Amino acid sequence: MKKLTSIELFSGAGGLALGLHDAGFSHQALYEWNASAVETLLYNQAMGYPSLKGCTITRADVRSVDFRKHHGVDLVAGGPPCQPFSMGGKAAGMKDVRDMFPQAIRAVAEIQPRAFIFENVRGLLRPAFSNYVEFIRLQMEFPGFPISENISWDQNLARLQRHKERMGDSTE
Repeated sequence: MKKLTSIELFSGAGGLALGLHDAGFSHQALYEWNASAVETLLYNQAMGYPSLKGCTITRADVRSVDFRKHHGVDLVAGGPPCQPFSMGGKAAGMKDVRDMFPQAIRAVAEIQPRAFIFENVRGLLRPAFSNYVEFIRLQMEFPGFPISENISWDQNLARLQRHKERMGDSTE
C-alpha cells in the first residue's frame, strides 16, 4: 500500500510530525521559523528518527513559501501560532502579526491536499473570535473541504491542556 504524504507548517520540534508518521504518513517537508525548533528537528533527523527520514526541513517564514511545489500531497498539517488567541496573551486575534491562519488557508488552497489538520488553543473558541472562526471555516470550505471539529485533551508533562483541532477532507 502506498504511504500517504504530508507537509507540515509551524512544525515546532516535531510532535505532530511524529504522530502523523505513526499514523502512516510520510512527510515531504516541515516548515518552521524558530531556529531552536529547526535545530531540534535537524538533530533528530541526523539521529535517524524514522518520522523525519527523507523529509526536507526548512527554516522559513511561511509567508514567503510557494506551496504549489507540494501540490497534491495527501495532508497539510500544522499548529498555527496560538499567541493571537491564547487566554494568557493580548488576544489581538487577526490583528496580531503572528496570526498565521491566512497562511494556513493559502497553503491548503495552493496544495489542494485530500485533507488538512490544524490545531490551536481553546482561546480561539471565545465569543470574541467567533466571526474570525467563521471566516476561517468559510475560507476552508470554499475549495471543497467540509469542516469537522474535534475538541480533545492533550496530556503534556502533568499539565492538562485543551486543544482545538480543525480537520477537512476533499469532497472528491
